[in-house]
Amino acid sequence: MTDATVPTPQKKTPAAAIVIGLLAIAIVVVAATLGTKVRNLNDRATKNQTDLTQAQDQTAQLQTQLNEAKAGSAKLQAQLDETTAGGVKLQKQLDESKAGSAKLKAQLTEATAACAKLQAQCDETMAGSAKLLAQTNDAKAACAKLQAQCDDAKAGSAKLQAQLKDANAHAADLQAKLDQAAGDNAKLQPKAKK
Repeated sequence: MTDATVPTPQKKTPAAAIVIGLLAIAIVVVAATLGTKVRNLNDRATKNQTDLTQAQDQTAQLQTQLNEAKAGSAKLQAQLDETTAGGVKLQKQLDESKAGSAKLKAQLTEATAACAKLQAQCDETMAGSAKLLAQTNDAKAACAKLQAQCDDAKAGSAKLQAQLKDANAHAADLQAKLDQAAGDNAKLQPKAKK
């Protein structure tokens, strides 16, 4: 290059200073922007690391819960197997109970029929008893009437007995008087001559 083509530093200083200043401002702005982005990235990285740690902790907890769930599931499966076996046993008992219930129902039907028959017989017996009671009451009334008649007859008999006694006494008195009269008559009769 020639001297004529190379610019002198004095002439370019103000423009270069402005460009350098602008470049410096641009660098500061870029640095600030990059610094903010770096801080944001660091914050995000820290947050991601925290989230990752929490996720790992949660994964470990979930693995523990999964293991516990598997153990619980195995236990529940064993209980289910026992319950199924118990259910089969209960079904068998239920079937036996149903058969027994049907048998008892048949016996109850027979007992009900027998009870109805006995009730009819009881009703007939009660009707007969009522009839007999009425006849008994009639017989008692007739017996009481006969007893009154008997008592009247006894009283009449006692009266007649007393009258008979009086009549006998009177007859005896008359017989005595007759005997005496006959004796007196015999005394008064003339003696027959021989």
